[in-house]
Formats: sequence, C-alpha cells, structure tokens
Amino acid sequence: MQRSSLWRSIDTMFDNWYETKSEQRKPLVLRGARQVGKTHSIRALAERRKVPLIEINFERKPNFKLAFADELSPSAILPHLEVLVRTEIPAGRCILFFDEIQACPAAIQSLRFFLEDLPELHVVAAGSLLEFVLDNTPFPVGRVNYAWMFPMTFREFLHAQGHIRLSKLLPEFPTNKGAVPASATVELAHCLREYFLVGGMPEAVVSFVQFRSFEKVFRIHEELSISYLDDIRKFSRGDAQLENTRQVLASVFGFVGKQVNYTLIGHGDEIKRTKRSLDLLCQAMLIHKIRPAAPPELPLGANAVDKHFKLLFLDIGLGQHLAGVNPSEIMNSSNLNKTFDGRLAEQFVGQELLAESLLGSEGKNLYYWAREAKSSTAEVDYLIARQGKVFPLEVKTGKSGSLKSLHRYLQEYGSEGVVLQDIHVVGQQSFISFWPLYTRL
Repeated sequence: MQRSSLWRSIDTMFDNWYETKSEQRKPLVLRGARQVGKTHSIRALAERRKVPLIEINFERKPNFKLAFADELSPSAILPHLEVLVRTEIPAGRCILFFDEIQACPAAIQSLRFFLEDLPELHVVAAGSLLEFVLDNTPFPVGRVNYAWMFPMTFREFLHAQGHIRLSKLLPEFPTNKGAVPASATVELAHCLREYFLVGGMPEAVVSFVQFRSFEKVFRIHEELSISYLDDIRKFSRGDAQLENTRQVLASVFGFVGKQVNYTLIGHGDEIKRTKRSLDLLCQAMLIHKIRPAAPPELPLGANAVDKHFKLLFLDIGLGQHLAGVNPSEIMNSSNLNKTFDGRLAEQFVGQELLAESLLGSEGKNLYYWAREAKSSTAEVDYLIARQGKVFPLEVKTGKSGSLKSLHRYLQEYGSEGVVLQDIHVVGQQSFISFWPLYTRL
C-alpha cells in the first residue's frame, strides 16, 4: 500500500475546495504536526483531479526562496519558479504546493497576492512547524482558508485495513441511535485494540497493514520520536531548556486524563522553563492543552481558564510507546477503559474529537468541566458542542452509580450526559445516553 492511497475523511473538504469557483476560492493553508499526512494528501488530491502538482519544498530545496527575494506578486514569482522546476505553472490546470512554507516567510506573505492577482491558480501551503513563525511573520489574515490535519482516526484505520463495511457500522452521536450488530462487535473490539497500539501516524499504519508486525510499528514510533526532538532543537534555546523539553515530552503521556499544572509536570524544575517546554510542544502540535470551561456555555472557550488544564498527546500509538505501556496488556484487556488507568481510552476519545469533529470541538481546541469547592470536587472528561447545546462526556465503564461528577454537572446545568463505554450497545438511562467507545462524535 502506498501512503498516497490512504483514504482520509478530509479528502472531501479538499475536493470541495478545488471545485470552488476562483472568485470564491482562497489559498489553502494546511496545518498540523509533522508526519500526519499533509503532503501525501495534497499529492492524492492532484491524482484525483488528474492535474500536475508543482511541489515547492522550501526545506528540501532552499534555493526556491530566491523566487521570493524581491517582489511578492505572482507575475514576479512564477517566472522564477518555472525556471527552477523546469515546467510551466498554468493557472486553472495545476496545483501549486508550497510545502514546509515556514522555511520561507516571504512565501507566506505572498499568499495574499496570489488571491488578489491570480485567483485562478490553485495554491496550497503546508508547514509542520508553521506555528513557530506565525508570531513573527505578517500573515494574510482573511486572505486564506485553513485546514487542520491530525493522525488517522479509527475509521480511517479501518479503511486502511480494508474494513470499509465495518467502518460504516460505527455509531454516530447524536444522530444514530442504532446499536452495533452483534456480528461486528468482536471484530471491532479486536481492531480497536490494534489501533491503540499502532495509532494513526500514516507511516505506522501503512507498515502494519503491509507486515502485521507490531515490532516494525514500534521502530517507526521510535524514529518519529527522535525526529520530533530534532525539530524542537531548532527552536529550543539552551541545553537546559532542551533537556527540560525532552523530559516533558517523555512524561506527558502519563498525565493524560489528569488535571495538572506546570509545577506538577516540571518535576521540581523551574515553572518558567516547564511552561516554555509545554508551549514549544503545543506549537509543534505534539500535545494539546485541554482547558476547563466554567461555566460551560457556548462558545466553550469564552470563559476557559489556564490555572489548571489537562493534556492530550498527538497520537495514541506514539504516546503509549513513549510511556512504555505493555502491548500484551492492551491486546489481552477485557476492558480498554481501564487499561493504563483509563488514560488510553481518554486519549483515544480526545484524539478522535480533534480529528473528526472540528466544529464540535471548536477548531483545534478541547474543553472539560471541573468544579472545585471546599465541600466537594467534580470533573467531567470532555465538553462537546452539538446542535447548539453543550453535552458533558465521560469515558467510563457505564455504571450510573459511578458517574458522580456527571450527575453533579447535570444537577447544576441540565442538558444530556454522554458516556462512552467498552460495551457495544447504545442505551439510555434518565438523562444519560450510553455509547460504545468507538462512537463517532
């Protein structure tokens, strides 16, 4: 299997962007961590549309920057690029792809002029470390469209293995009230355990589909970890900061599902350095902060606070590898919600929310609910916005008697509670609905 043949749910959005009339289409800026499949998805787009892809990679060939040294208008840039790539760049009959655009800030600024002067040309830009340069580079706000890419979802993982029929049986909250057919639950449970180990990094998925070897997958995870640290070295100043960042990256998966602060993560190191490490890892999109929304109302980010927060890792497979989770514990588990103290299940749900439900999770942001009082404390794993309402979501075994925090939330704010459980049924109990762990949200 070639990586470019992987089906990604974001492909539909790419096709819609390509087909949009030129007067309404803006340059597309694709954002996401390194190795989540951005470049391969754009190559696949060109293949589907049967048009040439003019690929300008500013890291691989720094001399491409010369085309942006003087003027930033398309009329000045394109002749230089055509000489460098030795081919014509015809508007309306190709895709011009600026890859690793963070290495050429002038190219970022040029996007507004492609929109204004040559809207017929399909222009895509991507950058795995783009977040590091945005603060210091004038960005064409309002002149571009953004798209976010994350590791492959469980549904995409099923597609990669040829389980397309199985992927269509995944229940979807809140529209699909049907239970998963009993004939499919055993296979879904087995595939979910595989996904917990392999994760959604495309290279790891392709390797697993080809060789069915967890050992090969783990080697890929190790190589990815090293490459991410190499990236951080480019932006981390000083040996002490770099070492702190290494320690935070290695330990952060152990904090998934826990409400934390900088002091707790820093292991006694100075808070300022730990905060800088977390900021670097967030900018590289290796981790995501989940902030408490209090009170929980739309938009969820309006009253979010930063004193405490929870953490989500980029990918469940890569994260459990770094954390040293025993693979046999996952494959032999009778309840994935309890594996690794429940953190793997909560990581899985958060990862799915980011990748599959950008509107519901308010862009690339996730939120939870926490109530701190002298008399009692309560915490709900996630808050999701659907159909104009906020739903509290718990990742639990599904026994109503153990859902004290969820009941506390419902007493204070009403609404309907959602529980994801390691049971393959959809059910309702009072104001709480129960769904399988692999439900699409």
